[in-house]
Amino acid sequence: MDPVQCSRCGTTVEVSKASAAQTSIQWYGDSSSCPLRADLSVGDTCPYLSDSIRDAVLEGRIEVPAT
Repeated sequence: MDPVQCSRCGTTVEVSKASAAQTSIQWYGDSSSCPLRADLSVGDTCPYLSDSIRDAVLEGRIEVPAT
């Protein structure tokens, strides 16, 4: 897993990709450190964190296995 920091609030999570469509996120401590988390439905990811993860993939900081 690789660390990714949200570009909006600075929350850091561990991320791994099993495929282009599958992303695993491990929170450091409590996920309430994300200011938008309380407003999201169960299973949803903060859009800013999603953008940060996408950027990390595009920059090559997170490896996506070939399928």
